[in-house]
Amino acid sequence: MRLMALSSFLFLFLSACGYHFTGEGEGPRPGINAVAIPVFENNTSEPDLGSMFAGALRNDFIQKGEIRVVPTDQADVIFRGIIKNIYTSEVAHREFEKTILTRLYVTLDIRCDDVRNGKVLWQDPQYTYYQVYIQDPDPIIAFSNRRRALEFLAREMSIRIHDRFLSNF
Repeated sequence: MRLMALSSFLFLFLSACGYHFTGEGEGPRPGINAVAIPVFENNTSEPDLGSMFAGALRNDFIQKGEIRVVPTDQADVIFRGIIKNIYTSEVAHREFEKTILTRLYVTLDIRCDDVRNGKVLWQDPQYTYYQVYIQDPDPIIAFSNRRRALEFLAREMSIRIHDRFLSNF
């Protein structure tokens, strides 16, 4: 009976289908221990976006702790970002409340350069993501809602940049 149970277990174990998620790599190349993330270039009229997005990416690397965040002169790799575009589109109107749901898009040109040989290790020149927020008739509330949407985008885009870089995807 034990032999039969052991045989069944081995058969099931050895005949696995090999299913795995695509896009999962072995992680960053060997020898990458330190990353620098200077303030992103901001080609928009929205103030402070360069520091907001770079800060969010730094926080993501710091929190996950696999690679140290250091100044550029101590880094193995450097993430450089350009905030290329920010734009909105109206999603819905509420006639009685006079509010508008607005979709806010941000497009980045982001890349990671190897300091040792100057090669681009990872890049996405058109990384775009969006968040919907309420465009309230009160300008103070509208500004606050837009700012929260930008902060959300900085955090979410940074998580995805970090994870895509580490998975070599």
